[in-house]
Amino acid sequence: MELLRPDSEVMEFLSKVTDYIIINLLTLLLSIPIITIGAAHTAKFYTAMKIARGEEPSAVKSYFKSFRENFSQVTGAWMIILAVGLVLAFDWYNVIYGRGMSMPFIGKAALGVLTFVVWSVAYCMFPFEARYKVTLKELFKASMVMALLNIPRMVLIFIVTFLPYLICAWYIQWGLAIWLLCTTVTLYYVSREFNKQLEMLNKEDKVNNESGDDEAC
Repeated sequence: MELLRPDSEVMEFLSKVTDYIIINLLTLLLSIPIITIGAAHTAKFYTAMKIARGEEPSAVKSYFKSFRENFSQVTGAWMIILAVGLVLAFDWYNVIYGRGMSMPFIGKAALGVLTFVVWSVAYCMFPFEARYKVTLKELFKASMVMALLNIPRMVLIFIVTFLPYLICAWYIQWGLAIWLLCTTVTLYYVSREFNKQLEMLNKEDKVNNESGDDEAC
């Protein structure tokens, strides 16, 4: 049958879906030690963005290649983000259960915005590290710029990232199937979005470099 040919559109689609499922499962497994979450998510985006660009890498080989190569730097960055996250979590605990319950609404709103910004910077950090080799300082600076310039897009990514977990909690008996489906669709969407953003960044860098060369001449 034509549909079952290895080079048919249906088989190529199923192959990509399978790759995304494998990537998500590997990320889930390698995130369990907590300290490896940064490297696991960087490897996830490294492989997923390559697939979204049509490069068709070996999902497992590409994943572990990125995991090994980026482990040292991205783990250091992740430890900083984790420390900030723990401070924010403690603040939220006080707001919900402790002395912070009497905090004015404006204070709670400010804490919510700060939490979202920190999450956005952390989220942008992984695909940026997956694509570029930069210093730790440059990584945080670029991730912050990318997050702040794309607030509406980050709100949408926040929703599609956490919505699957809410759906799984609501339909617990179908939790695994829902999680696999939703995270696969989410990873495909997010990978395409970050590919677009990073391609725009590449074009801007080329234009700036060409302008600099013209001025030098």
